[in-house]
Amino acid sequence: MIEIAILMLIGILAGLLAGLFGIGGGLVIVPGLTWLLLSQGMMLDFAMPIAVASALGSMVLTSASSALAHARKQALDWPSVWRLAPTLALGALLGAWLAVRLSGQWLSWIFALFAAWIGVRMIFGVGQEKAADRSPRARGWWLFGPLIGALSAMLGIGGASFNVPYLTRNGFSAIQAVAIAAACGWFLALAGSLGFMLQTSSGAHGPGLLGYWYWPAVLIIGIVGMLTAPLGASLAHRIGSLRLAQWFGFLLLIVAMRMAMQ
Repeated sequence: MIEIAILMLIGILAGLLAGLFGIGGGLVIVPGLTWLLLSQGMMLDFAMPIAVASALGSMVLTSASSALAHARKQALDWPSVWRLAPTLALGALLGAWLAVRLSGQWLSWIFALFAAWIGVRMIFGVGQEKAADRSPRARGWWLFGPLIGALSAMLGIGGASFNVPYLTRNGFSAIQAVAIAAACGWFLALAGSLGFMLQTSSGAHGPGLLGYWYWPAVLIIGIVGMLTAPLGASLAHRIGSLRLAQWFGFLLLIVAMRMAMQ
């Protein structure tokens, strides 16, 4: 019951973040699941990729819910989604393959560096980009799509932390960028999580595991996050989120330090 309560709490936070910032919730899911698995006696070399894989699996539900909420508000540019999504998915498959071949320590350090970078950006408002003075179009999608997809799958995130700045610099408004990133995040999460699920290891086995998927986490976090993502999307359209982003940035710095010390 304690594990279920923890997974539900992680799901609530992940869903809100997916809708509010378009980041898919992986920045909360991965450290939360890693801590939970380590507390159950699992080695870091298996806890990290399982946490990353399960985060991506749960985001198949949360990102779909977030994208639908933004679509209802007419914020999605579907041609850009269809252009970016296949390249992100291809990169995600590569990222899943690479992640299970890195040690848990290296994966933890890479995640810590990324979380710290995002935290600093949010504290100083760097992530609140304004649309560049150019026509909105996904330029260089054939290069940035695979790169963003691979790195996002390795870290267990939905890709919006990279996609939103990329899209705003290509002329999309902040709300449009978040909406497109949420929709593209579904394809990225699906491809990346399948890539993890189809890989096996002699050390990653036990109840609830399919490949590197931990099914209880995928289902509970995914369903709860799917239910709370529309609330986050609604808040994103109704309130100024700069102050909230700054507080979350400080939290990410704490998370980064904790992950670096695993």
